[in-house]
Amino acid sequence: MKLKLGIDTGGSYTDTVLVDWDSGQVVSKAKARTTKENLTIGIEEAIDKLGIQDRDTITLVCLSTTLATNAIVEGKGAAVGLITIDEPKEHSYPAASHFHVKGKIDVKGCEVFPLDCEGAAAALERMQGKIDALAVSGYASVRNPAYELKVKGISDAILGVPVVCAHELTKVLGYYERTVTAVLNAKLIPIIKELIAATKVVLAKKGIRATLVIIKGDGSCMTCSFAEERPIETVLSGPAASALGGILLSGCKDMIVADMGGTTLDVVPILDQSIPMDECGAAVGGWRIRIKAMRTRSFGLGGDSYLRMNHAGDLEFGPRRVVPLCAAAEKYKNLINEVERLYLPADYHIIKRQESDCIALFKRKNLERAHLTAEEKRLVELLADGAHSLLYLAEKLGKDIDGIEIESLLQREIVYLISFTPTDLLHATGEYVQYDQRISHLALAKLAARKKMPPADFAAYAEAGFVEKICISFIECLLIEKGVEEEKLSRELIRLVFNHLDATCRLFDFNCLFHAPIVGIGAPAGTWLKKAADQLGCKVIIPENSEVANAIGTVSGNIRERLEALIRFDCHSKNYIVHLPDQRRIFETLDEAVCFAERELILCGKKFGEKMGVNKYTSQLSKEQILSQSCGNSEGTFVELRLRLDISANAKYIRH
Repeated sequence: MKLKLGIDTGGSYTDTVLVDWDSGQVVSKAKARTTKENLTIGIEEAIDKLGIQDRDTITLVCLSTTLATNAIVEGKGAAVGLITIDEPKEHSYPAASHFHVKGKIDVKGCEVFPLDCEGAAAALERMQGKIDALAVSGYASVRNPAYELKVKGISDAILGVPVVCAHELTKVLGYYERTVTAVLNAKLIPIIKELIAATKVVLAKKGIRATLVIIKGDGSCMTCSFAEERPIETVLSGPAASALGGILLSGCKDMIVADMGGTTLDVVPILDQSIPMDECGAAVGGWRIRIKAMRTRSFGLGGDSYLRMNHAGDLEFGPRRVVPLCAAAEKYKNLINEVERLYLPADYHIIKRQESDCIALFKRKNLERAHLTAEEKRLVELLADGAHSLLYLAEKLGKDIDGIEIESLLQREIVYLISFTPTDLLHATGEYVQYDQRISHLALAKLAARKKMPPADFAAYAEAGFVEKICISFIECLLIEKGVEEEKLSRELIRLVFNHLDATCRLFDFNCLFHAPIVGIGAPAGTWLKKAADQLGCKVIIPENSEVANAIGTVSGNIRERLEALIRFDCHSKNYIVHLPDQRRIFETLDEAVCFAERELILCGKKFGEKMGVNKYTSQLSKEQILSQSCGNSEGTFVELRLRLDISANAKYIRH
């Protein structure tokens, strides 16, 4: 029997499955807590639980992850510097440092005025020691990447950090989105490298010598080397795997796959068992990224979402993921006593934090190059013996709880936050119990007291609020699928219109009519999605093996890639310009341009196959011609020609 090993590393859990190559049947499955401080621990535990009898029967290992998606949603990742060239107007980017350099290439790929190399070098020198990676984006780089490549060469000589050029990631027009994509790709490099390295360490330790591939956001797969260069391709890897798993497990033709993990709720509407693709890019964490990916919506709502009360007394959920109090108290028993013993005076108006907030040291290796303030150094010293509540730390520091600055330590992953979550809420009510309930009861009581409500009433209030957020997310996703522009959506309006439990609206209400079931994926799905489905009046299916559906979905991915060339006619020079992924060439005749473009595309296809380590693949060349009467050129009505080379290969043909 030949087996495929599927691994899905999420923000909260790592799931594993063994699947028979021929029948597709699940042989065994397992879950383990994701150990972000050292990913190898959680991966190894999840693989050990599978009870593998013969490691040589495993011929392929498929990995999916939500770590990239979660990092974008939570605003985490490497410190990235950004160089923009001829930026048309100022924008906000997820970069730690941003400099603009002069130099212009027009939309035809022609150099209008030269790149300011001295200015680029000066900007790069100002970034020394402050960034982990660099992103470079030029306004017309999809037509001619020359200036981006020049800046990359200058950076290699000055900074010596990984450099991501925007033209390498996407050929789709849209300067702002392309720049965001480059910055986020650079931010994700250390996250995906760490995951791949951890997985390889565990596989080597277990003697599993099979090929390792990683699922992309469109459901296809790629090799590790490709993923390390383009980690942005792993964004929505987890949701893509869950969509594939939902299709396989539910057997439904039409469905709404909802994958609820610890950090996010990912919603994918599916028709005819076909995963919808967004060629222009996906929206994640408020950013639009220009990669081909599954059309989905990711919301910062999960079982481990940070549940807190703001200064106005309203409840907020996510998008930050924290470690549930009940889970942390299994390891740090002192937290129960600290949360119970310490409290705030009745007249103290807490603003930024919660009485039940706790922190613990996370990745100690990040301390090696960290420049800490005196207070941060003292906090690290106090955490040397384990996790502590912020109230305990405030007492030791002689400060109030809102005065303790931990955000920088959280962002640099030196510490992690432990607090009240929907998982704690379920523990407090007894609906779901995996860990010690005592600390969840204590934290719930403190939040209820701030709201001046009995604990039972507050629990019902919090549960209703979280379920409402889930329902609004479903409705928002389906309205966008129906064609409503995202910018025109109002969550407040959705809440008012569709919340038929509002007692103030006695004259009328609106109800959604779902024609397809919600297929629930993930550990919290059985509880929270059922509650949401009750509110929405729709059917929910929680299929067998749904808790490891992501891992099941990973093993069904194959290699797919599309390479493109564009030939445009220049009315002024009467020449034909060929734009390829890595170059730009000019020809006098269309035949010459087409022959060159076809030959180069086929060569690019071969290089891609070699990079992917594929022994056998199929390719199909297609052409799309655009005609117009406006140019009046000697060749007739030709304006442009797009050539596409679609490559596909079964994962089993990847060389180890």
